[in-house]
Amino acid sequence: MLWPANSPDLNPIEHMWDELCRRVQQHHPPPANLGQLLQWLQQEWNGVPRAFICNLIHSMRQRCVECLAHNGGHTRY
Repeated sequence: MLWPANSPDLNPIEHMWDELCRRVQQHHPPPANLGQLLQWLQQEWNGVPRAFICNLIHSMRQRCVECLAHNGGHTRY
């Protein structure tokens, strides 16, 4: 594992960004301007359920275990 700290498998924020993106894309029509996009991003960020965030945090141990088991390669995360 030359660069395990740079592994996206060890970075739960990537899953948070994905969730945020999905939530914003549910708005129709698309944002009319940058200000509206920023407003929606803030609204959706604040609306992410606490359980989702806790799950990301609690998955860190297993993420590390799998990353080590796969020598820094691809994992299910």
